[in-house]
Amino acid sequence: MTSASQRLEKKSNFFLGFLLLPRAKREALGAVYSYCRLIDDIVDDGTRTKDEARRQLEFWREEIPRLFQDQPTHEVSRALLQPISAYGIPREPFLEMIRGCEMDLAGARYETPEDLEDYMRGVASSVGMMCIHIFGWRHTGREAMGEFAASFGYAFQLTNIIRDVGVDLELGRVYLPQSDIRAAGYSLERLMRRDHGPEFERLMEGQHARAKAYYARARSQVDSRDRPALLPAEVMAHVYEGLLDEIKDEGFRVLFHKTRLPAYRKLALALRAWLYCHDF
Repeated sequence: MTSASQRLEKKSNFFLGFLLLPRAKREALGAVYSYCRLIDDIVDDGTRTKDEARRQLEFWREEIPRLFQDQPTHEVSRALLQPISAYGIPREPFLEMIRGCEMDLAGARYETPEDLEDYMRGVASSVGMMCIHIFGWRHTGREAMGEFAASFGYAFQLTNIIRDVGVDLELGRVYLPQSDIRAAGYSLERLMRRDHGPEFERLMEGQHARAKAYYARARSQVDSRDRPALLPAEVMAHVYEGLLDEIKDEGFRVLFHKTRLPAYRKLALALRAWLYCHDF
């Protein structure tokens, strides 16, 4: 059987940051990743009806309290026992992940950026909250670390949303806030037609600026003495932010194209993250 950590290593957007952890933390992060992947796949892998997906999410909503009572019944939750005990990962992010993924079953539109943040808090910031406990910190306040995890979660997820506009349209999903679409002089109808004009670029410029602000806000929360411990998060952030800027440089050609960074760019960004975390 392939271990959780081995499965995680195959995911290129996480690979470099993952390698920087000692073995115990790699195993813990692998267990967390397996849980998050499982919850996401219940909704997104296309093999279940909505009713079946809801039933499986309800199982996990009941399984998490069992896990925190040391009585898990599933192999994925059993693998989480040791990381939760060793690193003090709280219960709420596990439940938030379920809540966020369940929102995709409703097929809802997001009227405002604040509405979208509610979704991103579930599917992305929850993961960050789990991970920061594994990475560890000493000098940053707990509330500030929570904001760090939340803001990086928003930044990563909004970067994904920007990259995947065209892919999501094929699934009937629109994550771009409706108020932003209108403010740019664009429309949902034009988006469905994949109309790439000046108004679409104006819309995407706004999303890019918001994502950049999330990255900056996250970094502003951290005491610089904690940066080395948070290097894996910064490697991921530098890669995602590099992807975000590449999308902008390509003119937001996201309606028909999915931007990817080559390996050498990711390595260069990982080095830049190391230099940043060690005050070079």
